[in-house]
Amino acid sequence: MTLLDAEILQRRISFGRCIKSLRLTARLSQERLAEIAEIDRKSISRIENGHLSPSLDLLWAIADALKIDAYELLLPMAHRKLPRLLELKRR
Repeated sequence: MTLLDAEILQRRISFGRCIKSLRLTARLSQERLAEIAEIDRKSISRIENGHLSPSLDLLWAIADALKIDAYELLLPMAHRKLPRLLELKRR
C-alpha cells in the first residue's frame, strides 16, 4: 500500500465515522437510514467502515435522509483539521 493509498483509506474511515456519528445522533439504524435514503443498507455499512467512497448522488441521498445539507457531512472532518491549519498559518 502506498502512502497515497493509506491517506485515502484514512480519509474514508474518518468520513465513515462522521456518517455513523450523524446517523446515531439522528437515532437511526443503518437499516432505517438506508430505507429513507433509498439505498442499500450494505452501502451504508461499507461507507461507515471506510470500504466505499460514496458518489455525490449517495452523499446527497444520505444528507437528505439525515435532514442536513450535503456539505455538513464533511464539516466534522474539516473542523478536526482546523487547529492544525491555524498552527501552520502562524509560522
